[in-house]
Amino acid sequence: MAKRKSFFISTKKTPDFADVGAMSSASSAASAMSPERIAALKELMAKPAAAVAPQHAEAPDRVDTLLPAHHEQLIDLNKLHPAPDDWNFFGRPQPDQYALIFQSIYKYGLWHPCTVWEQEDGSYMILGGHTRTLVYHELYEVTHDEKYLRIPCKVYQHGQITAPTARRIVILTNIAQRAKEDSAIRIRCYSEMARLEKEESFYGSGVDVNTAVSKLFGVSRSTVFFYRRLEKLISPLLDAYDKRQITQAVANMLCDLPQELQEYIYEQRYHLLMDPAMRYVMKKVTTKEEIDAIIKGRRKPREKFEYLVATKIAKPSNFDFVPLAIDHKEVDAFKEFLTQALDLADGLSDHTKQVIRKMLQA
Repeated sequence: MAKRKSFFISTKKTPDFADVGAMSSASSAASAMSPERIAALKELMAKPAAAVAPQHAEAPDRVDTLLPAHHEQLIDLNKLHPAPDDWNFFGRPQPDQYALIFQSIYKYGLWHPCTVWEQEDGSYMILGGHTRTLVYHELYEVTHDEKYLRIPCKVYQHGQITAPTARRIVILTNIAQRAKEDSAIRIRCYSEMARLEKEESFYGSGVDVNTAVSKLFGVSRSTVFFYRRLEKLISPLLDAYDKRQITQAVANMLCDLPQELQEYIYEQRYHLLMDPAMRYVMKKVTTKEEIDAIIKGRRKPREKFEYLVATKIAKPSNFDFVPLAIDHKEVDAFKEFLTQALDLADGLSDHTKQVIRKMLQA
């Protein structure tokens, strides 16, 4: 094994970057294209490309900032193979998103090379660029242009990185778009990165795991902590959070409840009635009946009482009445207290003090 090369690792947060997504099996997907698929791609190639395509994002590449690749080169498609599914858990892009990427590469070329890891047998594992590789396969099948048989790649040599670091690169090169839209993916990314950090510290020993993960993704530590907490949330409630049906504060509150109570809350649609003010009472609940009581109490309207108040002094138009109730035996003592307190009330204007004194004396 080649000697592992040392790299400078920046501990500063870096800007968000974009990547078009990942696909688990590029070569097999393009190996047996139907006539209908070829016709559809030809029709797509004839259309004008979007003014700004997903692969043309100009944000800096976080991976290059944290751990630069060894070199760039053109690599034959038949030497590339996808990362394992448990490394690359991002799934396939939506058809309309894939169409934009396909059009962009066909019309403008590849603006961002793939990221690969050299293997002992001379093949290369795709760490970032599964979708771009598939596009090249399909473009060759449609056009038979040999320029699509090789694709530009940033290469990590075999001994340059370890498997945990390679897994980090898979996550960082694929997270941008779908993790912003799907909390489940974001949770998986942060949790997987935290696990890798424990397995092989990226920033050295003594660094808090959540802090290390936040530096890798360029987000706050509190963001990482929150999304790792969301692992405790059942899927329907996580979907409700993604759909903005519940707030971050409510989602955070529900994370502390057992799965059984979370399921009950969702089944009863109680999550739509919850607010952050419930967090203290919700910490104590252990039964469905207690949850019923909390929701019932919230639904009960507060009683309002109306009283007719008469004063001998006209209220200025820009003043409000402040309702106070005092034991009738203590009214005089309360007036004396207010009179003395007015002298110390620096936050009140002289006009307000004057009006209050007149009302107290009337």
